[in-house]
Amino acid sequence: MKFPLRPTSISGRLALLYTLGALLAVGLFALLANWKLETNFTAEHRDFLQAKAAELQDDLNDGDGSARALIAEILQETAGTKLRQYEARVLVAGRNVGETPGMSQALPATLFPATARADNWSFTPYQTGSSSWLLTSLPLRGTMGPKDVVLQIGLDITRDNALLTDFHRALAVFFLLMVPLLLGAGRLAAAHALAPLARIAKVAQSITSAQLSRRIPLDPPWPRELTGLVHIFNQMLDNLDSNFGRLSRFSADIAHELRTPLSNLNGSLEVCLTRPRSGEAYRDTIASALEDCQRLTGLIENLLFLARVENPSHALRYERFEASELCAWVVAQYSAQAVAKDLHFRTEGAAALYADTLLFRQAVGNVLANAVRHAPPGSQITLHISGSPASGVEIGIADQGPGIAPEHLPRLFDRFYQTDPVRGHKAAQGSGLGLSIVRSILELHGGQVTIESELGKGTLVRLRFPPPET
Repeated sequence: MKFPLRPTSISGRLALLYTLGALLAVGLFALLANWKLETNFTAEHRDFLQAKAAELQDDLNDGDGSARALIAEILQETAGTKLRQYEARVLVAGRNVGETPGMSQALPATLFPATARADNWSFTPYQTGSSSWLLTSLPLRGTMGPKDVVLQIGLDITRDNALLTDFHRALAVFFLLMVPLLLGAGRLAAAHALAPLARIAKVAQSITSAQLSRRIPLDPPWPRELTGLVHIFNQMLDNLDSNFGRLSRFSADIAHELRTPLSNLNGSLEVCLTRPRSGEAYRDTIASALEDCQRLTGLIENLLFLARVENPSHALRYERFEASELCAWVVAQYSAQAVAKDLHFRTEGAAALYADTLLFRQAVGNVLANAVRHAPPGSQITLHISGSPASGVEIGIADQGPGIAPEHLPRLFDRFYQTDPVRGHKAAQGSGLGLSIVRSILELHGGQVTIESELGKGTLVRLRFPPPET
């Protein structure tokens, strides 16, 4: 059975990264220091052996090339202390003619590397008991003595190796002690750095549906990395507050719009049942009830349509069509109402358009319905089409009605908003959802709708459909 892994906390990750970074920096410094120590020791060993070889070469030359004089000099130099720094052996024609006391037991001649040129020495490290050695062989040339004198030198490097060993142990102990200290310091630093997040979470936790007006304060200034998050969070709260307020108003408007026809329906039926009435009275009551039912049905259908088109998952069915043809089809749907009011339709221009044909007809139809409803008898309604698929298409619908007061223009697209609430429930009036549906359709297409109106001069509604995305 597998158990989900618990996600590591941000503070834990920061502390771990801080610790690893500090250990990496210290480790690199330790490697550099160790490399420098070893390099210095190697250089010192080489310098010592070179100096010693030159010194013994001079001793050999001063003794007229006599190996015995060289041996006597070596014994005299190494006999003064028990902790001799080096051991030396002199070979003449491959035969041991002298060495420091006890060298044969500690450093046999076979351990030493082969003789090389003075500028190309080879060094052999050797460990014997608790002592460390660096072995080398070099030829000596006498001016008068034998020509095949070989000097074997073993340099005692025990103290240097011990120093390196102690340094390595100190580093190991240092690292063992540094790990918990760095983790603790990293944890404290991370906790201090993440403290503003805790403050944001505390404020966010206090925000409820009844306190959507609360915001995360901008003072004292937040860290630079969190300033953008605070602004975005406050902006989200602004949007939520606005949407929640709009939803509350929408719910109240729905209740108001449903209550009136239901009250009318209920009242007319109750009056009808209070006493026996004639068939004509019953017929009038039923007709009135049917009218209220139709109004309720239309209202519900519009609300369902709004909910459907505003759903982000709603898929548009883009088609290429001639805007003038679909506009003519919509105009034909209102021909009966136009004849009753002696209205005249005029369509200008033509353009191909990529859009959802069903939604296009709905948007144009809603605007045209308002134009027919408010246009005075005998006037003209004009549909002007312009643009192209590449630059976008605009449908302008103008009437010669009474116009709209400027104070109403900003709220015309709000749901259930009507310029004359007193007439809001007459049969000739709409539900106040038509323009809201138009705006939703245009926004779904990525376009926009605007209204221009002047009292006494009519109203112009522009539907702008953008070019298709490539």
